[in-house]
Amino acid sequence: MELTPRKQAVLKAIVKAYIETGEPVGSKNLTYLLENAPSSATLRNEMSELCELGLLSQPHTSAGRVPTNKGYSFYINSLMVPSAVNEQSAEFIKSVVADINTEPESIPAIAAETLSRLTGLPTVACVITEKIPRIKRIDLLPIGKYSLMLLVITDDGRIRNRVIRAGQNFNNEARECFLNIIDQKVKGKIVSELNKAYMQSVIAAAGAHALDIMPILTAVFETVSEIESAKVVLKGESILYNMCSSELTARRIISLFKRPEHLTSILEKIDGNIGALFGSDTNYEELQNTAIIAARFSGGDKYSGFIGVIGPNRISYEQIMPYTQYTAKILTDIMTKAQKEMEE
Repeated sequence: MELTPRKQAVLKAIVKAYIETGEPVGSKNLTYLLENAPSSATLRNEMSELCELGLLSQPHTSAGRVPTNKGYSFYINSLMVPSAVNEQSAEFIKSVVADINTEPESIPAIAAETLSRLTGLPTVACVITEKIPRIKRIDLLPIGKYSLMLLVITDDGRIRNRVIRAGQNFNNEARECFLNIIDQKVKGKIVSELNKAYMQSVIAAAGAHALDIMPILTAVFETVSEIESAKVVLKGESILYNMCSSELTARRIISLFKRPEHLTSILEKIDGNIGALFGSDTNYEELQNTAIIAARFSGGDKYSGFIGVIGPNRISYEQIMPYTQYTAKILTDIMTKAQKEMEE
């Protein structure tokens, strides 16, 4: 869509004023907002034509105009001049994220918490596994007379653990049998192969120790089944409750965003490395009055994902989009480094 320079100036002024005040913008106010402003009558004509193009709307007959989602999109893609990330904010993001010492899968959650603190808005991080992970290591660590810590590590750096109780007959011989079976039958297998039918064949191979190690093998397969192909983390839930028009709407958004298949279907509509999505452009009623600013990140060749901010339509796109994009960049750097360290 091409607009005349005057229409672009009118739309830009209205978007910026509405984001700042939340009040419809009339032609009289525009004369103060525009340099070399034409008459109020000329501005009303321009505003009417922008309404016909679907970029503005008029809430009431006698009221001024407000941007539509189409108007916001045009502003973001064609008119907005993003603010630079100031040095203090950049150092804050780097100081928190760069010092993370954990497996790659957990890093986006900390980055999302950092972005929420910086913007004062709820944030979401979605981590997607590029390849189905393989089992790299499984071990048992004694923590009590009959208690063991089961440790499962995948080749993409995920760690799962649980405390299990071994029977009195689980002696050193049974432990060696268990570890040998893991090395022969489980280690190196992709997660999706370790289903119930395969577990039964593994137990059958245990021979005389089958009954002794069956509870532990069952715990292994249950733990592996918890490794997801996508993981979603939502931060700033209390902020979301304050932002939404009702508690029910907030609960519905939280429920929606905690389901990876729904969130990824929304965020994958982003064209490029960063973008803004509007709730009315999705199929979810609970998102109708929200905007999502999200940026892509990656972690070597094993992870990708999105980190984003959730807010009202009249969000400060000029400031929040650069913050989100910068956080995604730092996240990519740190996750890629963490992934390499896990492989070494």
